[in-house]
Amino acid sequence: MGLDWSSLNLIDLVKKAYTGEVMLPDFQRNFVWRRGDIEELIVSLLENMFIGTFLLYRVNPDNIPFSVIPIEGAKEVNRNYPQQPMVNTLILDGQQRLTSLFYALYSPDIPLKNTSLPYAFFIDLNKLKDGNIEESVFSWSKEWREYKNLRQDNGKFDIEKLKEKKYLPLIMLNNSSKFWRLWYRSFSILFTNEENDKIEKYLRNLLEYSAYSLTIPMTEKPENIVILFERINRTGIKLSIFDLLTARLHKFLNLRQEWETAFKSDHLIREVASNDIKNTKIPHYIIQGIVLSNDKSIKSRDLIKIDSSILNKKVWDKAIDLLKNRILNRLFNISEYGIPSSSWLSYSSMISIWLGIFLKAEKREISIDINKINKWFWSAIFTERYSGSTDTKISKDFKDLVNWLKKDNNVPEVVEEARKSLDNLELSNIKYGGSSIYKGVFNLIFKNGALDFFVRDNIKYSPKDLEDHHIFPKGYLNNKNISLDIKDSILNRTLILKETNRKINKKSPASYLNEMIKEHGSEENVKNLLKLHFIDEKMFSLMKQATDDIEPLKLEKIFKEFIKQREALIKNKIKSLIN
Repeated sequence: MGLDWSSLNLIDLVKKAYTGEVMLPDFQRNFVWRRGDIEELIVSLLENMFIGTFLLYRVNPDNIPFSVIPIEGAKEVNRNYPQQPMVNTLILDGQQRLTSLFYALYSPDIPLKNTSLPYAFFIDLNKLKDGNIEESVFSWSKEWREYKNLRQDNGKFDIEKLKEKKYLPLIMLNNSSKFWRLWYRSFSILFTNEENDKIEKYLRNLLEYSAYSLTIPMTEKPENIVILFERINRTGIKLSIFDLLTARLHKFLNLRQEWETAFKSDHLIREVASNDIKNTKIPHYIIQGIVLSNDKSIKSRDLIKIDSSILNKKVWDKAIDLLKNRILNRLFNISEYGIPSSSWLSYSSMISIWLGIFLKAEKREISIDINKINKWFWSAIFTERYSGSTDTKISKDFKDLVNWLKKDNNVPEVVEEARKSLDNLELSNIKYGGSSIYKGVFNLIFKNGALDFFVRDNIKYSPKDLEDHHIFPKGYLNNKNISLDIKDSILNRTLILKETNRKINKKSPASYLNEMIKEHGSEENVKNLLKLHFIDEKMFSLMKQATDDIEPLKLEKIFKEFIKQREALIKNKIKSLIN
């Protein structure tokens, strides 16, 4: 197979993805990078660090050998995206990196992994001028009030507000010539010549980044391309920090063997690792927790430098003991956090903070106050705190939490943020099952000890047999021509057994409530059961009015009121946990 080695401008490749000249073969996997992954990529580009090679396949636009798909978000942001793009290049390796940069520069309204809302990416120019590159890149939900405050009524960014904050949206960099005109006209005047030189150097690193590429000529047979692609994805394994530390510290500690021993010794460790001894980040989080307890940096480049004075057999054994006997048995206590299994845990990365805190307490540097720790926990869940640049936020929150445990008035940033933002949180927009807010609401239902609607059993005992049921069944609303977006909202969902979900599928709420009353003996018993699902008497009454023969307009009014009432009830519960 003949390959041509060359370098290319990465931004040019992104622009060609925007126009449809660069696409993906349809056997590529979905875009799976998180906010934190995208932020780390941008940091690497600003620092002009090597981000790996790209494997490209040149094709004839008139005779493409595969079915092709656009880079995710291209059709959404380019209103003139052609029906039949003149694609001349397919990305075989580098999709996640290219799509991540596309997402940052063009800002499509698409939720990222582990989030329920689209995010926008920014550079804090104040931090960039000081050389603090890692912390200069950040992202905000497009529903976040700080983000909305930067926008004008026409949807464009307010330049004066951006100048005041010294924030640069990444979307402004998708057109280099327009950006530099804006920069010299509006932003460069905010800094000294020396600061400007520094900032411009970093920005040019990104805008002029040359990526190395291997290009397969269009004469190569398609079947050979598929075989090559399969091999790349089977063998393209990146060494983790855990792998590198295993090699570095082998004289003092056999990390891999120690992890295998810990994994086999405890069912809760297996649970938090999703019963996967190899493809889990739990050992990485354990090491982070140990390093945090020593007040050291957990950035990758610093983590790799730790020695046996920080990570040794004695410290590892203590960390595993605390994890098994003080942390996981609490974390998987359903009455406290509503987490019956790892699939309902929003962020396993929180293990780092838990472990760091308990290790510090062992050294008598702080005292454990589980009430404060719980406020941090729920605040992180309902602000989607760790779906972004995780290491930076974990370090910040750990320090904040340590200070709070030492002194009552040092309330952590994440708790303050949760308290301020909760009133603006629109739960009706939460529809994505992978987001921490979505899981968090269901954690509260588990925590309540909720029962199935018909089977006389607690749902916590059957987490694998549950489905998130539409309280006003979707089929029923569709039959009544109710086309509101909120019918798929978390506010119209709860957890019940699969068999129950099948039983009440498409039925009117009034109809299946009557069946529940027969099953449980009285209306009062059903009301008490529904309260465990955050459905109070007012909502029960609204459901009773949603009959088979109700007029659509009346049903729509009732349904909207139900959603409003349930949102208020769930928010009050969250407030009680973080205030």
